[in-house]
Amino acid sequence: MMLKTILSFYLAVFFSLDAVASEALDKLDFNPVSVPVTEQGTADLSELENHPTPLVEYIIDSSGSMGQILTGKQTKIFVMKKLLSRYLVSQWTEKTSSGMRVIGSRRKKDCKDNYLAIPPGNSKLGLIEGTVKGMDAVGMTPLYDSMKAAYQDLEKYDGPKRIVIFTDGEETCGKDPCQLAREFKNKNVDVKFFVVAFGLQGQEDTLKKLQCIGDMHQADNEDQLDDLFQELDKNLNPNKNLFVDSPEPQATVMLFRAETPNEIYRRFQSSYGIQVPPGRYYAIVNLKPKYRFQEFVVPPNKKVTLKVKGEGQFTANFIDGLMKVELLNKNRKVVKRFNSDTTVGLPPGKWSLRFYRDPFYEKIINDYLIVPNGKYEINLEEAGVAYVQDPLVRGIYVFGNRGVMTGNHVTNFPLVLGKGVYEIRVDDKCVFKDVIMGSNKEVVKLQCPKDKK
Repeated sequence: MMLKTILSFYLAVFFSLDAVASEALDKLDFNPVSVPVTEQGTADLSELENHPTPLVEYIIDSSGSMGQILTGKQTKIFVMKKLLSRYLVSQWTEKTSSGMRVIGSRRKKDCKDNYLAIPPGNSKLGLIEGTVKGMDAVGMTPLYDSMKAAYQDLEKYDGPKRIVIFTDGEETCGKDPCQLAREFKNKNVDVKFFVVAFGLQGQEDTLKKLQCIGDMHQADNEDQLDDLFQELDKNLNPNKNLFVDSPEPQATVMLFRAETPNEIYRRFQSSYGIQVPPGRYYAIVNLKPKYRFQEFVVPPNKKVTLKVKGEGQFTANFIDGLMKVELLNKNRKVVKRFNSDTTVGLPPGKWSLRFYRDPFYEKIINDYLIVPNGKYEINLEEAGVAYVQDPLVRGIYVFGNRGVMTGNHVTNFPLVLGKGVYEIRVDDKCVFKDVIMGSNKEVVKLQCPKDKK
C-alpha cells in the first residue's frame, strides 16, 4: 500500500510538471495584435515535394568518454544535453513522434546499458526534459546492440525508418556495427542510419570506423553541433512547409491563424521550421523588439520562407568620430564601414564588430545581434585620444607598460590608445609622462614647449 501511494505521488508530480512545461510554452504574455507589422518582412514561395513521413529514433552515446572536456570547462555531454534538449523540445511542439535510446549512461563496464528512454510516439515534455537532464557520462559504447534495438523499435512502422547516432567513439563491446549496417542494406528495407561524430577532431582512425555505418557528419564544437541538428532536421522532416529566416536562429516563432489573431496556433524555433496545413496566417518572431509579419498565405504544395528584414540603429560612442568601425560577416568580410559617434542603420543578423584606429588600437566583438527596429549603443571606454601639438609635423615614440615602446606616430594627428598609462616622446625636450588613456570624455591635448631663441 505504501509503495502504491508513493508511486501515485510521483506520477502526479510527473504529470503536473509536464502540464506546467506545456503551459509555459503556450503562455502568451503580451497582446499579439498590439505588435506593429513590419512592412519589410517578406514571404517567399518555392515548390514543395511531398515525401513519406519517416519515423525517427535517436541513439545518444552517454559513455564515459563523453565526460571529456570539449571547450573551456564544458564537457561533451554538457553540450550534447544542452542542444539535444532544445531540439527535442522543439520537436515536441511539432507533436512529432521521435524516440530516443540512450547507451552507457547508467552503469560502468556494462555492455547491456542500452535502453529506450523515450518510446516513439511519446508526447510528454516532462519525460523528454527529465531524460536528457538525467544522462551521465558513465559506461560503454554498445553501438551494434543499440542499432539493432532501435530498428526493432521502429520495425512495425510501414514508412521510412531513420536512426540517428550521436557518438564520440567507436564500438567498445566487441561487435561490428558496420556489419549490421550492411545486413540492413542487403535486406532492402527502408531504414537509413545517420552518424554524428562529436568531438573527434584529428581522430581519423575512429572516424573511419564510423563512416561505414551510414551518412557521416562531424561536429567538433557547440556551433557545429547546432548546425548539424538543423541540417538533420531537414532530412528527417522533409514535409515542413513554413520556415523563418531570422537573425537569431534560436528565436521562438509564434504562429497565429488569421481568423484567431489572439490565439497561438503553434510555436517553433526559427531554424527548424514547421509543417502546417494550407491557410492564412500571421507570425511573430520573439526578438527584441518583437517582429511581426503581415498576414501571409501557405498554399498547397508550396514552401513558404518568411524573411526578417529591416535595419537596426547602431551607435558607437567614442570621441569626435575618431574610432573607425567595420561590420564583418562570419567569413570576416567587411559588410559596412563607418565612424563612431554617428547613428547608422545596420542589416539584421549576427555580426562581428571591429573597432580600430591604426596603428595602436583594435577591439573585436563577436556574435553581435542586430534586429530590425532595434536600437544599439556601445560605449568605447577602453581607449582614449591624445593629440600632440607642435609647430612641425614630427615623429612620436609611444611607450607602454614597463617602458616598452609600443610604436610610432606623428604630431598634430589624433593618437588613439587602449586603456593604460603611457609615455609619449617627441624628443628630449618634448616628453609627456604618465599620460592616462581610457574613459576619456575628450581629446587629451599635449603641447611641446616652444623653442627659446
